Amino acid sequence: MRVFVFDLLPYAEHLDHLKEGSELPWPLPKRHFKPEVAVRTYAEHLAAWEEMDRLGYDGVGFNEHHTSPYGLMNSPNLLAAAASQRTQRLRLLIYGNLLPLHDPLRLAEELAMLDCMSNGRLISGFARGIPREHNVYQVSLRQSRARFEEAWEIIRRAWTEEVFSYDHRSGSRSPAARRRSSGPLARTSRSPRAWARIGACGRTSFATMPVVSRLTDTG
Repeated sequence: MRVFVFDLLPYAEHLDHLKEGSELPWPLPKRHFKPEVAVRTYAEHLAAWEEMDRLGYDGVGFNEHHTSPYGLMNSPNLLAAAASQRTQRLRLLIYGNLLPLHDPLRLAEELAMLDCMSNGRLISGFARGIPREHNVYQVSLRQSRARFEEAWEIIRRAWTEEVFSYDHRSGSRSPAARRRSSGPLARTSRSPRAWARIGACGRTSFATMPVVSRLTDTG
């Protein structure tokens, strides 16, 4: 058995007094953000990942979320890069970059860099994100799945082909990944239909807990 810790990296100060019903208001006004609390939050989690490495944990999971104090990982790649320089053997599971929101070639390059920086400890995961994150980046939910699939294909080809072209974009792997595929790949999903597509690609799928619970209850 391998043990990974999935770290949401929440803001280190309780904001329950701001809730409207059971939820925090969205967007949460800037005045509730204290830079000194964020500095402490990042420092404490970096120290925790370093200690996990020393204690022999197999890996730590990072995720991407926006405009929420429940998770301060706007850029999981940035946090994983920092962790790569503070640890020696801990696997870095990015679970995951939100493909519809970003330029896929830029992500391919960043993740290839991270695979080299960590000496091959990267596990790259990809997800679509939640509606409010699409709103922040002004990406239509109707286009989300198509943008995800296109970005997935561009990243895959950037990591496996010497030179490629796709939708009027062309490029080569720069910098070159430590391994040809730049580490294991995974996709997150909530629907059985998505699991079938992922399986057809020969990739790992991570199901979110509500889906796992429903399948267990009915099964």
